[in-house]
Amino acid sequence: MTVDTCFQLISYCVNKYQGSQPSPEEFNLIINQAQLSYAQWLCGQYETYQPQKAQSRVSWGQNENVRESLTPIIYGYILNADITGLAAYPYDYQKMDAMTTIYGYNRIRFASQNRLFSYINSAIEPVATNPIYLVKDIGFQFYPVNIGQANLSYVRTPPDIVWRYTLDADDLPVYNPATSVDPVWADLDILEISVRALRLVGVNLQSNVLSQYADQIKNAGQ
Repeated sequence: MTVDTCFQLISYCVNKYQGSQPSPEEFNLIINQAQLSYAQWLCGQYETYQPQKAQSRVSWGQNENVRESLTPIIYGYILNADITGLAAYPYDYQKMDAMTTIYGYNRIRFASQNRLFSYINSAIEPVATNPIYLVKDIGFQFYPVNIGQANLSYVRTPPDIVWRYTLDADDLPVYNPATSVDPVWADLDILEISVRALRLVGVNLQSNVLSQYADQIKNAGQ
């Protein structure tokens, strides 16, 4: 789904239920807040953890469908650690997916700060051959510190969805595809994001209803 279709869909629904139209700037604001909310929901929200079980009702490791929805914002990246074993986060880093060695794709284990002593002094799995990483405020801390590089798979911040325009002779905005930015999500996910965007402006619809409106808009444009 293009950003223009998404803009038309949300504008149609707001106009139908509230008798008004969101400005391009308002649309850009609410759609990006909505996609961040949706990405967080897919990754798992702490407040939805189940009793006595540290797992959300929905989380990205739960099943293939959830992970597939997140695929557009799962990226691979090669981390370069300095001489102290510290590697900075990618600029758009949000959540960890997997960490492996640069050669052989062997897993690098997560370790918490309060368990570091046990890992460093382990005779069974020495860090020299079984590397670990800690999560710090500025990046990943590796042991052994001379690890050099590591492969990171992570969830990134979704790129902004942007509906840009030029003004016509009547100073009305006209969609400009050359400078606009389409969503990276699949159409079904965009519908869910649009539902969240509409809730932000007080319009509560189910995704199946929104899907029907989207079909009407697409057919009208043919």
